[in-house]
Amino acid sequence: MGSSNPKLTSIAMLFERQVERLPDLYPWAQDFIEAMQDGFWTAKKFTFDSDVTDYELHLNDHERLIIKRCLAAIAQIEIKVKEFWPLLGRILQHPSISDLGITMGYIEVIHNNAYEKLLKRLGLTNVFKENMNVPAIAGRVGYLTKHTEKAFANNDKKQFIYSLILFTLFVENVSLFSQFYIVLWFNRFENRFKDAAQQVKYTRNEEMLHAQAGMKIINTLRVEYPELFDAELESRIQEECAVAYDAEAKLIDWMLGDYDQPKLDAKILKSYVAQRLNESLEGIGYAPMFEVSEAEKAETFWMTEGLLAPAKVDFFHSEPTSYQQADQPNDDDF
Repeated sequence: MGSSNPKLTSIAMLFERQVERLPDLYPWAQDFIEAMQDGFWTAKKFTFDSDVTDYELHLNDHERLIIKRCLAAIAQIEIKVKEFWPLLGRILQHPSISDLGITMGYIEVIHNNAYEKLLKRLGLTNVFKENMNVPAIAGRVGYLTKHTEKAFANNDKKQFIYSLILFTLFVENVSLFSQFYIVLWFNRFENRFKDAAQQVKYTRNEEMLHAQAGMKIINTLRVEYPELFDAELESRIQEECAVAYDAEAKLIDWMLGDYDQPKLDAKILKSYVAQRLNESLEGIGYAPMFEVSEAEKAETFWMTEGLLAPAKVDFFHSEPTSYQQADQPNDDDF
């Protein structure tokens, strides 16, 4: 295979197979692997005892329905569309990239097991069957599985880049974050769901790492194969972003209905999704698509801050965790 970039002819680029284990041509992959290893956890950390009490006794009927639908939406993503990363090394045949994909795939197994355990403890295992009859869930799964569809049948490399962009932007960096927002809102502002919120924080941080890894691969491919990142690809991505926003907006309406509390209603949550879509596009060199006002950003800043703040010791467990300083509510918040 010939090199697309004359400056890089002396090494095997991402679409070229590297047979030897060393040298490591993409050492940044190991940085992502070690970050995930450092934050390793499993569902065995949690009992969800207080969460069961909160769900059964400390919510009104509308709030209980919101949590049920929120967790159902999370579980559907973790089960249905998280099979991408383990196959990464079949396309990008570099040992370090294959290791990264397998590591991220195993993290998704942990997420799947953890949310299954939470749903079992809350007596909500029936949501898996119920989900199949929910139009908002079906519409969302439809757009989230578009990365498996052929958009560029005559160009395998461009097709892979298209699939990687859709998976990174939508599945990893957007699709679960409205549900994370809801659970963490109940924890921060209502002092509910201690274990579920901690699990969400672990999951959220790992989804961010996966998205950042995907963006790093995409941006590396852009450097190595700039001719594949043409106007046609950008136009397709923009079209899919519009579809993604519409599907997520319908899901938010289904989850929240007319629920209206400070920092949590359908309008606020939709603006948060739009903000994350913009950040996703900018992360791979595309222009943002959605108008999000500074006032709307201010409403959701508590959630954004939790992603940016330095790590802090988790006082519910003895060891340091990937909790964030800004995730911890102040006395003034109550």
